[in-house]
Amino acid sequence: MHFVREGAVVSKASGSSDKFMHGIKVLMAKNYVNNLSEEVRKGLREKAAQGHYPGVAPVGCVNNRVTRRIDVDPERGPLVAQLFAAYATGHYSLKALTRHADRLGLRHHRRDRRLVTAEIHRLLRNPIYTGDFRWLGTRHHGPHMPLVTPAIFDQVQAQLGGGKRPRHGRRHPFMGLLVCGRCGCQLTAERKKGRYVYYHCTGFKGRCGNSYIREEQLARLLEGVIAPIQISPEVADDLAAALRVSDEDLDRHRDDAVRQLDHRRRTLVSKLDRGYDDFVSDRISAEFWTWKSQAWEAELHVVEAERARLEHPRPLATPTGATILELAKQAVFLYQTQDPTEQRRLLETVLSNCAFDAGTLSPTYRTPFDLLVRGNETGNWRRERDSNPR
Repeated sequence: MHFVREGAVVSKASGSSDKFMHGIKVLMAKNYVNNLSEEVRKGLREKAAQGHYPGVAPVGCVNNRVTRRIDVDPERGPLVAQLFAAYATGHYSLKALTRHADRLGLRHHRRDRRLVTAEIHRLLRNPIYTGDFRWLGTRHHGPHMPLVTPAIFDQVQAQLGGGKRPRHGRRHPFMGLLVCGRCGCQLTAERKKGRYVYYHCTGFKGRCGNSYIREEQLARLLEGVIAPIQISPEVADDLAAALRVSDEDLDRHRDDAVRQLDHRRRTLVSKLDRGYDDFVSDRISAEFWTWKSQAWEAELHVVEAERARLEHPRPLATPTGATILELAKQAVFLYQTQDPTEQRRLLETVLSNCAFDAGTLSPTYRTPFDLLVRGNETGNWRRERDSNPR
């Protein structure tokens, strides 16, 4: 891959430090996307806290594009209220109520199709029809008009078998983190004799013959997965210096590009001014002036767009790289001194996949941690970087 703006090439022949720095930039881009996602979620939480439903309105309600709120659907809202009243009588099962909704003419508001039983069940569980709504596990009171009374809603919940069931967190720290190396199914955990936790293949695709493993033994194996990413302070300092040089080179390249664009812009503006003078003085024809001015203005637009792009702040590799290098310097110590929940977070940061087969782990590392592992295996950090100058 050729990166024109950075003046860099990443290929199989690139050194580990070049690949590491490319991985840092990929990670920064991912961090930008994650941060954008967090800001969106923060805005939605704030909207919910103010009492306004921040999502797509369910069946029976509509999103008001003017007020950015939800209103009662004049067509489907009364039909939803009839469903609640019918189910509260106790004379309908969910399947019978689904058929009843079809007879009433209640259709999906976005796809104009009949509702299935699972959608009817979710509809009956949704407190938004009482004037409240749930968002990220919290119940809020909204300003929209309710379709059913709290008494009918509670009666419907009783018919459905009670209120919301508590959702338990993950009881075993490494569940969902590993896959079976033989069949590719997830590894699940099971407690034996009330005290011992064993991990084994779910067997979703049939028995594959893979073995069980105790949680304590698995934790020790996973420590061996963390060890290959640990680097010495000398290597970390060397890579940090390379990142700083890379940032300085990119800044210098950006400044040079901005100066060239400014020079090009001044040249184009000068050409337009002189051309207009020539046109007014009848030294060039109107057709020639129209053709040339359109070409110059189009080029000027491209120059200004590129100039605006370069003016946007670019995240530097050094801060993110420093965090990753600091983690890599003490990875094993962090794993050994943290509780299982934090150990899992560390493993999720480092691994993209990990397969278990008869007491052996086969990890796949995320970028740029895979480059740290490769550098530790080859031991030629400096030699590879020096042989591939930027």
